[in-house]
Amino acid sequence: MKKLMTILGAFLFASVVLTSCGGGVEADAEKTCEMMCEGMDLMEKAMEDPTNTEFLKEATEYSKEAQKFGKEMEDKYKDDEDAKKKMKKIIEDCPCLK
Repeated sequence: MKKLMTILGAFLFASVVLTSCGGGVEADAEKTCEMMCEGMDLMEKAMEDPTNTEFLKEATEYSKEAQKFGKEMEDKYKDDEDAKKKMKKIIEDCPCLK
């Protein structure tokens, strides 16, 4: 369970801080929101049945994808403070965070 929470925590961090390619800042922030919602859904499923190794495997794969995505977005927006502010605002309005 601790490993699962670590993996999902890494995913959540990567998706909150960062975002996708193409379509501008808004599209990247919306992609981040979608990934966060998927990650939270995965976490809920894993919490309901912590003995299910399939959830752990799926979470591990999803975490790798989220980390890669996060790194891409970090590089893409590292010098653009306006883009970071726009992303933060859109992500704050993400329905799965309410």
